[in-house]
Amino acid sequence: MSKKNDPNNPDTAIETLASEDGGTPENPLEIKEDFSRFRLSQNFGSVCGVRKKLTTVPVRKPHKTQFVRVCPKGKLDAMLLEYPEKSGDRYLIEPDVMQEVEDLAKPSRLVQAIDRQNNVFIWPLTIPSQDRPNSWHLSAMEVAISAEISWTRMHSNPSLGAYEIFYAEGNLDEPEWPELSMNELLEIAFKNKIIDRPDHLVLRLLRGAE
Repeated sequence: MSKKNDPNNPDTAIETLASEDGGTPENPLEIKEDFSRFRLSQNFGSVCGVRKKLTTVPVRKPHKTQFVRVCPKGKLDAMLLEYPEKSGDRYLIEPDVMQEVEDLAKPSRLVQAIDRQNNVFIWPLTIPSQDRPNSWHLSAMEVAISAEISWTRMHSNPSLGAYEIFYAEGNLDEPEWPELSMNELLEIAFKNKIIDRPDHLVLRLLRGAE
């Protein structure tokens, strides 16, 4: 039997199907299904009810190129320790262990701040000393107060020895504050960064015990 007449030959089966239907069959590998209906819309997050979960809240001062706002209700005065000094993390100090770092910790005002991209952060402001007020600390406080009512940018002026205040010229939208409370934001910001016992690793390092 020739290959052409072999009923087990796939080509012969296709030709037979074509003769029975009275025409040439379509390509059996051709996909007719239109999958465009599966394409996500640009606002699929709102359609699906998806919300971004806030898992990181930096503790820092605003960048010199950033316009920021400060939440008038989001404030906490506390003792803060920066370790390593000038370049490290900031730790909250429990009152019970204050005597361990009394000469190193600084009284600070933690304020809830946000930038133009709605990135929330905690801005640590050193509370000025009443005996010897520092112009850098005083001017930073003034910037934070201004940022409660308008978009504000601060820039350091070494010759002046203080921060200068710049206001946004445009009619910018109000910030979109997160639905989290200040306590919840602080819990995220200072996760694993609370000195609450005398044998804390940072205290051991400061004593030279590690």
